[in-house]
Amino acid sequence: MKPSEWKPPLIAAVGMGPGPQWLGSLALEWISEAQILAGSRRHLELFPSHAGEKLPLKSPLAESLEEIGRLSNTKRLAVLCSGDPLFFGVGGTLAARFGRERLVVIPNVNSVQSLCAAICESPDSVDAVSFHGLNRDADIGCVLNILNRGRTAAIITDPAHNPQWIAGELLESNHCECRLIIGEDLGTACEKVRFFSPAEAAGEEFSPLNVVLAKPGQTICEVDGTDKLEMIFGFGEEAFEREAGMITKMEVRAVVLALLQLGHGQVLWDVGAATGSISVEAARIARLKGVFAIERNRSRYSKLLLNLEKFGATEVEAVCAKASRAMGALPAPDRVFIGGSGDDLDSILEAVERKLLPGGRIVQTVVLLNTLEKAVSFLRERNFEVSVVQLQVSRSASIAKDMRFEALNPVFIVSARRIC
Repeated sequence: MKPSEWKPPLIAAVGMGPGPQWLGSLALEWISEAQILAGSRRHLELFPSHAGEKLPLKSPLAESLEEIGRLSNTKRLAVLCSGDPLFFGVGGTLAARFGRERLVVIPNVNSVQSLCAAICESPDSVDAVSFHGLNRDADIGCVLNILNRGRTAAIITDPAHNPQWIAGELLESNHCECRLIIGEDLGTACEKVRFFSPAEAAGEEFSPLNVVLAKPGQTICEVDGTDKLEMIFGFGEEAFEREAGMITKMEVRAVVLALLQLGHGQVLWDVGAATGSISVEAARIARLKGVFAIERNRSRYSKLLLNLEKFGATEVEAVCAKASRAMGALPAPDRVFIGGSGDDLDSILEAVERKLLPGGRIVQTVVLLNTLEKAVSFLRERNFEVSVVQLQVSRSASIAKDMRFEALNPVFIVSARRIC
């Protein structure tokens, strides 16, 4: 659609980019045709000679949205949006409130693209998060999740979650080796791009208009007194605080994670979590919406908490309770791993079957034949597609100048997919 064809109740969401010099002829045409301009005072002040009415946006936005809806029914209204309207911007809010068919979006360069361009870094290498508009209690977990996967986090800040706060949270989370790249007043004459360690940034002052890139450092994980570069997954049992034998062995863990077929945005239940090794590694290889590690034994639960802290797995929520009782209060899962069930297997399987989402997967490790038969029978009766892998692992052990192999206990891995 051309700006000259614009008729109410269509709303124009115009991306302002990093600064007024980024406004192209098309964006200026839409602004020129508008009878009402809505936006922050900073953006409205860029058009002192515009003949239309000016509507400053207020916080919280609810009142302003009511006004936008009412006025746009009869007049051409343009909302001036920071950066790109649909990149953590008000464009998404407008589309959700008024419907996509009532919105035309004129995109522009966003702040993350601007900062990446300033340091000649591809935006493909970063994962973006925004604290803008969140409550003051929002935590750093989403950033740590990105860093723990070896990715760069692009962070859109707000007054409560500014670069100093981000730096302080990274220091507290043992991410002191990160590098912070902070862009201030991008696209203006006052533009600055500076590089800091978290310790340096914690004591600095920054312009309120800023965006942060947090690049993962060579984070160190101490295992049995030896410093090792932190990996994504594939940790040996010695990396975890554990009770003797109460851990999913590394080789079994690798097969379990493969069979879970994790996808970004999913919810995972780790039932009978013990050390939490499955939860920790699952959260590191996929951007999961939620991970819930359930362990009823208090001694093992204390080890679970230590491991979550050790690996910075802030996205994992630990639950100390009998699994069948805890599940009712948890979000419905896409994936479920059952590592331990004790005498509660029937109740656990029934609770999982009730709440598992369509197309969901269950993976269970089993060592006893009776348990294997019970699990497979239950799942087949409820129209699951079931397969079983029997895993026998032997590890090498040194003997004199040679080596021999020591067999671990065989494990059955049941994999089931809900047939829609």
